Amino acid sequence: MASGRTDFIPAPRLRPGAARHAGGDRPAVWAVGLALEGVPVVTQATPLVGRDADLGQLVRVLMRAEDGAGSIVLISGEAGIGKTRLCTELGRLQRQRGGRVLLGRAAPEEASIPYAALADALRGARRAEPAVREAARARAGILWAVAPELASETSGPGRAVDRPVLFEALLDAVDEAAGDGTALWVLDDIHWADDSTWEFVHYAARRVADLALVLAVTYREEEIGPAHPWWPGLIRLEREPSALSLPLARLTAADGERIVRAVDPALPQDAIAAIVERAAGTPLLVEELASLASGPGHLLQVPDIVRATERERAGRLDPAGRALLEVAAVAGLEMDAGLLASVVPGGRPADLVTAGLLDREGERFRFRHPLLQEAAYLEVPAGRRQVLHEQIAAAMAKSSSHPAERVAAHLERAGRAEAALSELEAASAEASRASQAGRAATLHLSALQLANRHGTLADQRARLERAAIRDTFLATRWSELDPLVRKAWADRDALNHLDQIWLAAVFGGHLFWTGAIEEAWTLMEHEVAALDQDESSAEGALLLTQAALLGWLKGEPGPARAFAARGLAAARRAGDLDVELLARRTEIVIAYAEHDPEIALARLREQAASARAHGLGAAEGFTLLFLSTISNALEDAEAARMIAERNGALFWMAALKEATLHLLQGRRARSEAIFRQIRREIGPGVQTAAAWVDAEEACLFLHRGDLDEARRLLYGPSASGEPCRYGFVGAEWSAAHGWLAWEEGRLPEACAHLASAGAKSVMKAYYMRSGGPRLLPLRVDALVRLGQCEEAAEAVSAAEGLDLGHDRFMAAALAAARFRLEPTLERALTAEEVAAAAPWPWLRALTGCWHGELLQDTGAAEDARRQFEEVGAHLGVRRAEAVLRRLGARLTRPDHASDALSPREVEVADLVAEGLSNPAIARRLYLSRPTVASHVAHILTKLGFSSRAQIAAWAATRHPLAP
Repeated sequence: MASGRTDFIPAPRLRPGAARHAGGDRPAVWAVGLALEGVPVVTQATPLVGRDADLGQLVRVLMRAEDGAGSIVLISGEAGIGKTRLCTELGRLQRQRGGRVLLGRAAPEEASIPYAALADALRGARRAEPAVREAARARAGILWAVAPELASETSGPGRAVDRPVLFEALLDAVDEAAGDGTALWVLDDIHWADDSTWEFVHYAARRVADLALVLAVTYREEEIGPAHPWWPGLIRLEREPSALSLPLARLTAADGERIVRAVDPALPQDAIAAIVERAAGTPLLVEELASLASGPGHLLQVPDIVRATERERAGRLDPAGRALLEVAAVAGLEMDAGLLASVVPGGRPADLVTAGLLDREGERFRFRHPLLQEAAYLEVPAGRRQVLHEQIAAAMAKSSSHPAERVAAHLERAGRAEAALSELEAASAEASRASQAGRAATLHLSALQLANRHGTLADQRARLERAAIRDTFLATRWSELDPLVRKAWADRDALNHLDQIWLAAVFGGHLFWTGAIEEAWTLMEHEVAALDQDESSAEGALLLTQAALLGWLKGEPGPARAFAARGLAAARRAGDLDVELLARRTEIVIAYAEHDPEIALARLREQAASARAHGLGAAEGFTLLFLSTISNALEDAEAARMIAERNGALFWMAALKEATLHLLQGRRARSEAIFRQIRREIGPGVQTAAAWVDAEEACLFLHRGDLDEARRLLYGPSASGEPCRYGFVGAEWSAAHGWLAWEEGRLPEACAHLASAGAKSVMKAYYMRSGGPRLLPLRVDALVRLGQCEEAAEAVSAAEGLDLGHDRFMAAALAAARFRLEPTLERALTAEEVAAAAPWPWLRALTGCWHGELLQDTGAAEDARRQFEEVGAHLGVRRAEAVLRRLGARLTRPDHASDALSPREVEVADLVAEGLSNPAIARRLYLSRPTVASHVAHILTKLGFSSRAQIAAWAATRHPLAP
């Protein structure tokens, strides 16, 4: 974002009428002045980004001023955040509207001059706003005290006047010049102003409400803090009825990238990412770093503008304060008071806060900007840095409250790489003992990177690489595992035979989850065939068990069962408890279809208890996950997810099961929240997992009737990948496609997809772990409507023959399918009762809808409509209303308008009332923009409104202010 001036060091004063840079965004003379001072300045105009909401607020304030309701706006933010740039853009819009714009700036060298910023505004008006200048000249007898040159233009200095009289004359002059229009008066960098200027601001705040004037005051938040004498007055000012406080936040990474690309579109992506990270959302620094970047891999400098700021602020400190600043800079971006006190007893961190270098939150301190910390670090002599790094590492290790990575980083920068490695490995071993796979993976990856940086640790690299592969695999961190395991596989001939077998098990699993299903299966078959005498080893048992699991998921039940049996036998011979537990639970789940479900559940609970007794947290978590897929019990899924979170392994899969159960049981909001968590962990590179999540999330959208969102997922990037065509994930994919086709009335396609999802082979292999069998009622409905009743009866018989009724959700699906096939009152009541007991409210409502349609029961259809509304399924509501209309029922408008809206539409209406745009609502509610637009259109139609303002007014009446 181009800034109207630099906020990091004093800028040269712009003389009235000076030429501006093309585009009107940056005064050219400032750029020249800064260049003469040796400060790099970005000269090209860049777009205003990330400030739409802020600018919108200011425009609304100007619109209110047109009605004579003026305001004072307090725009605050750190140096370089874009306060001046925002005011510049506002001024441009104000001129386009035909209004007056007055600009005055305070400067540090004029801090002792009374009214300096006010005088700057009047002088700038000479050419920019002659009407204001003329109005001021007419009051020269008073206003000469602000701008003495006014007296020379008339008859000499006038009488001395009280400040309130002078302030009133200023406001009168501006108001007179505005005429029938409005005036925008910007007082920039007011933190450098004198007391008399601040007194004017306070006076104006009391008067501006009666004027067609917006007075915008900008100041740096780090310059006016609680210790500043103006602080109490600033707090009182913010409480004025006419005042609006507008603190500017840092930009998002996406907005920072837009600025970089505007500065230099040719910069490579790695340089852009580095710039955005180091600038930390400060627009000016994004520009400065972009101007310094010369190409890929180039070390980005700390801009001179930042180094000058750091030196100026450090110059405010006494020697003890500067010594403490050195420690803080070496400690890092943030530190706690205890750490500083342990290295510099008696130090006063508050002095660094007062100087504008640090922020404080409780007992923690943080540099106001990452580049300020870098600048301060560069000021510490190299030898002194090493000494301080070692002292800080010792203090951190002694307190036991700092992560091992930070201790190791300080040891490394102190020149003690071996000690750093020992610190990381000790912490990793502790994490493994605590079954924290994710933490162990992080530490071993750090240890491997450390060894790769130091030649003295070269002999440790092979061992650390294997440990990193093992832990990242257990933690299912596929993107970090990918380069490690591929390199190791390419170099596998250098490994001994057992290590090669272990690596094959890991690499095959990695290939499967990253989307190379066929390649993974081919590799597994080849490696298993070559086992021979190694089948009794722990490595051989792991390979067999992994092959069994992948074969089962791919849809190869025969080989999967055979591999599972061999894997369990091998694990028992090897005597490795962890591998044996893995083999046992895999064998139980794969062979589930051949046993009494209760026996399988009991065996899995025993396995979980055994894993817990032996302190094998990861094994316990995996077992509970498998248990929840069979029991479909929410408490089992929640327990699995909690352990997965604690262990840092396979969170997404445990959470996915929990999200599905919450959705089935009617807790849609909870399901949506879990999906948001899952999306933060599953990226597009993990194709099999991503396809699985896409299919399940599509069902979430289908449940609530957002067909656009479901279609976006089902026809998105995952649709062309291998996972959608194989085994379990393929069955989930077909089920979601079938549901979508059914909702859209594409009945032949719905039948085909749902037949695939509920095929006998799928149900025998996965039973209720797949959603296909649960959608049997939709398949039967589609077949019946197509006149294929015999095929519908065969589908019901096939499901009954597999004895799936032990599962409460499948029991509800079967009951609903039987009723849809032969619609009798007895079957309708049974189906509704079983669905309610599951509980599965969506299916209960659908069955009630069919009850009303097929048995001409208006009451059942009305109940269905109410139930669909309760679970937020707006397409279901429409379906029930269509039945009611066919039955001749009169759909009366509810007494309260909110009853006419679905729960989701009420949410959207409330956010419209908050002033959020459709894109902002989409981000808040995890929807697409077209879906939000559709909701807004439905709200307007249902409530009979014609504008968003009417929606906002209606929503406001639902939330009266508290007394």
